Amino acid sequence: MISKIKKILLAPPYIQHCSQTIYQALLGCIKMYESTFDDVWKQRSKKVKNILLNIQRPDGGFDIGYDFNFGKFHKKGESTSPELIGLIALCEYERVFGYEKTLRKAMDKAAFWIETFSIKLKDSMHAIPYGPYSTKEVMVYNGTSFACAALGCYIGITKSTKQTLIDIYRGMNKYLLNVMSDDSSLKGKFWYYSDQSREDLTESAKNKIDYYHQMQQVEVHSIAQNYYPIKEQKEIIEAAADLVLEKQQENGEVPYTNRKEYFNDLIHVWGYCSVMSGFLAANTLLDKKSYKEAAIKVKNWLIKYSWNGNYFYASLKPLNGNVNNDTYMVRSDAWVFNALSNFHYNYQSTDLKLIIENTYLKMEECDFSGRETHAQNLRKKIIFSIIKFIRK
Repeated sequence: MISKIKKILLAPPYIQHCSQTIYQALLGCIKMYESTFDDVWKQRSKKVKNILLNIQRPDGGFDIGYDFNFGKFHKKGESTSPELIGLIALCEYERVFGYEKTLRKAMDKAAFWIETFSIKLKDSMHAIPYGPYSTKEVMVYNGTSFACAALGCYIGITKSTKQTLIDIYRGMNKYLLNVMSDDSSLKGKFWYYSDQSREDLTESAKNKIDYYHQMQQVEVHSIAQNYYPIKEQKEIIEAAADLVLEKQQENGEVPYTNRKEYFNDLIHVWGYCSVMSGFLAANTLLDKKSYKEAAIKVKNWLIKYSWNGNYFYASLKPLNGNVNNDTYMVRSDAWVFNALSNFHYNYQSTDLKLIIENTYLKMEECDFSGRETHAQNLRKKIIFSIIKFIRK
């Protein structure tokens, strides 16, 4: 009875059209059209693209759609730099389906958002705050990666010659390469999750390395490199991918972070599937057999342990694949949908087609909306405050 009450009280809030769900669904639909040329995927791409245009913020950016804490409090409705994958998705739509006036206007607004909030640093380097309405500090490195890659795609697809944008794009790549770290015992390089110049971090938080986000960064930089190649970006892609390759186990698993305590040593599928996407994208540029093999291992793990015939479990325990969370999470499935669509595009894996189709249909059935464990709402805040008070 107590566990049932707890489950009800702490139930994840319902989120309408989380931007991550929408742009990942759109990217996956586009890839499925490119690999099948089936008109149904063109129509699905158009449908999801229209949702993405509808949720774009008035300032030109994109918001994840709920309150959360990234070191500072993010308020629902405020655009953040990681959500600029939305701009990448719009660029990919134009690349495949052609120019549309409304689409281009949305892309222009998103590029202006990057130009508005980017920060010029020393030595021609540029960065961008993770959540510029919450703080002007960079806070987290990956926000700059997502903004940088989105800008590269935009410059490439629009053939923009605006020097300010080109300078920001080049400067962000220079910055991101400059802030990478290495481990003498491993190949490649990594980013610490948090900006190492911050003075508000505990030692544990300062030393956190997030391998799933790193491979998301590899993926978007690889996409941008196809639109607008530069030397520093290629170095970033190979160094970051090689490091995660070193962390992959024989069964395909990659830990979320460098320390088990950060996420209770669980495999969060929305992030883990990005390891596959990152290796696939990097392989298109670097043609490394080891990247292809690594991607296949992730795909096999997801199908063996996470797929239940209806949807993908959102989090599981390592080694044995025991399920930790069996609630359907549409945002998590959207990330897997895009990752598997990428795999199908690269290797025409016919055994995945039905899984991909069913995953899309389930997202569409719930209007690409649903429960989200990452989100905060007033009910959860009050309950956690009461628990914290009682413990004191």
